[in-house]
Amino acid sequence: SNGKITARSVFKGEVSAISAISGANITVIIRHGSFLTVYSNLVNVKVKKGDKVETKQEVGDVYADPRVDNNCILKFMIIKKKNAINKKKRIAKI
Repeated sequence: SNGKITARSVFKGEVSAISAISGANITVIIRHGSFLTVYSNLVNVKVKKGDKVETKQEVGDVYADPRVDNNCILKFMIIKKKNAINKKKRIAKI
């Protein structure tokens, strides 16, 4: 093993955005219907915007910080999109 920790998609979805944030390496956002998963502190990202991803598909490697014994810290969030259901109801009424 080369000590790399790889982040994988927790659900099937589509890559919504990839951004390089100063001090946080690369962040990948994947959309899964009415919610998003956010994977931050990545390097060697293996997906691009618009890619369809499967559950457990590799997203990228977690940055290994050489200053702290190569600690790998993945910052991970799940965000529920607000009003996703309301918008669908409004569309249905038109």
